This record gives sequence, C-alpha cells and structure tokens, in this order.
Amino acid sequence: MMKILIIRLSAIGDVVHTLPAVHLLKKYLPGCHITWVVEQAAADLLRGYDDIDELLVSQRKKWLGLLRTGAVVAAFAQAGAFFRRLRNAEYDLVLDFQGLFKSAVLAGLSRGKRTIGFAGARELAALFYTERAAAPAFDDHAIKRHMGLLRHLGIADSQTVFSSFWGKDEEASTAGFLSNFDAASRSPLICVHPCAAWPTKCWDDEKMAVMCDKLQKDSGARIVFTGAAAEQDYIAGILSRMATPALNLAGRTNLRELACLFAQSALVIAMDSGPLHLACAVGAPVVALFGPTAPWRTGPFGPRARVVRKELACSPCYKKKACPLGHHRCMHDMTVEDVYGVCAEYLRGRT
Repeated sequence: MMKILIIRLSAIGDVVHTLPAVHLLKKYLPGCHITWVVEQAAADLLRGYDDIDELLVSQRKKWLGLLRTGAVVAAFAQAGAFFRRLRNAEYDLVLDFQGLFKSAVLAGLSRGKRTIGFAGARELAALFYTERAAAPAFDDHAIKRHMGLLRHLGIADSQTVFSSFWGKDEEASTAGFLSNFDAASRSPLICVHPCAAWPTKCWDDEKMAVMCDKLQKDSGARIVFTGAAAEQDYIAGILSRMATPALNLAGRTNLRELACLFAQSALVIAMDSGPLHLACAVGAPVVALFGPTAPWRTGPFGPRARVVRKELACSPCYKKKACPLGHHRCMHDMTVEDVYGVCAEYLRGRT
C-alpha cells in the first residue's frame, strides 16, 4: 500500500482547490492511503471527507499562543506529539501543495521517500524537496496550478471531482437552522456571504442591503447570511438597513454545515472568500463579486458560476488592507443593478 502525505495547511479556499487531487490520486494509484496535514481553521472541512484516510492537524497558532503565555511544557508536549506522528509514518510520497517555508519544513521532517513541490516555490521552500515539479503559470487558475504536481507523477487527468462534505448530522442541523425561518415557504433560498479576509474585497453594506431587499421583494426569495462568529455584528449592520427580514447564521455553522446549506440554495452570493469556493464545490449556482483579485486565478469554477467585476486598469492590485490609489473603485463602482441583474437571471432560470 502506497502511503501519501498531502500538505495544504490553509486557507479554506486553497484547501478546496486542492481536493480534486485527492480523487485523482485514488483513481490512478488505487489502494493508496492518503494523509492530509492541515491547520485548525480548515480542518473541519476535511473531517469525514471521502478518500482522505487520515487527518493530521497542525495547531501551530495554538502552540505559539501557549508559548506566549508561558505554558512552555504544554506547547512542546503537543507539538512534539504532532511531529513524532509525522516523522514515524514512513510516507512513500509527500506532496507539498502549499509551497511555503512552513509547509516545506513539514515535508522535510516527514522523511518521505519522495518529497515533491514546485520549482521556484516561495521562501526557499524548494530546498526541502527531493523532486521539483515544473512551476505553474502565474495566471492559471488555482485548481489547474495544483494539478502540476500530479502531472509530475504522470497523471495528466484534469477532472475536477469533489466528494460530499457532509452527512446526516449536518442535514439535520441545517434543517434546524431553517426550521423557524419561513419554514412553510417554497420560495428559493439565497445564501449571502458578504465578508472576506481582506477589507478590500468587500462590497458596500448599504448596496448589499438594497440588493437583498430587492431580491426578496421581486422573487419571494429567503435570504440567509453566512459568516464567521467575528462577522456577526457586520452582518447585523446589513440586516438593520434592510426592510425585509433575513436570517443571520454567522458563527452558527461549521464548514460542513455551511456546505450542506449551500447545496440547498438556489443561489449563493459571495465575495472572494473560502466559502465562495466551497459553494462551487457543492455545485451551487454562484454569483461572485471581485475587485482587487483576479477571478481567472482564484475565481469561482464550474459552469454554474458567474463573476461580477469592473474592468479597471488598476485591477487586480492584490492589496489586502486599502486601495493603493485611495478610491477603491473596483468595488465602489459596482452597482446594485450590476449584481442584481446577474442574480435575477439565475432565479428566472429556475422557473
């Protein structure tokens, strides 16, 4: 039995983009055993995922937190247990899909017989590899870039296949979330994920409120907002500007429940974020709002995804915190009509 270690620590969208490689490894290396190393933030998504035989969770941030608080013994004990498990597994093949120093160190420590990453990986990561796959083209989509490691193994298939992210428990919990929210209605369910890790990726909350009101009034749709616990107040601010009721599930779902919820939706509206890519992976119709990033590199994938974007000479700039020109037109120039028009097309297609 071939033992394979996949290293893709974060973030949620990048983990999603790497998952098709799991299907192809199982298809072309039948009987292989796949272990995936992931950080805590994205670990929930992979628990119980078909074809991942073992999950190894790096709690690097927790260990550093213990060190900062003086809990040195606990930090070293927990980290030591993780590294012993990594080193003792005797992997035949290690694939570093992350290509950073922190992931390459893990690849090196794993002592795999073959350790493969991309040539030209950042932060001198390539020094830890026994083999270097050809570096992917910068403007290729992330899924296609990841397939470069498989091509190095002689796997030329580019099929994008995802297994189910949830089970009966998640189906029951999502039904519970929705049970008191216009439960008798058969109107379409629209999930809106208005937040992103970068402030520059977010749309104007007043415009979001107006658009959601318009969608509910014109189509009878039920709007459900999703997000992390830290985003509850931001979403509550959008709800306070709306004239129609909507449900705020920020902080109430785990990633598997979120996937189940997206799969039930007539439409998912999202910024460039991990949940956007999760919605695509479950086959939901998606409308993605893009500004400072490039949809051809990290945008939604699949035939049911549409991008709303302003064609500006300064976009994409890839700036996280603020517009370098001070106007943020890539998002500010995006009107309610721009987004609503694409959403309405999807909803009309259901009837």
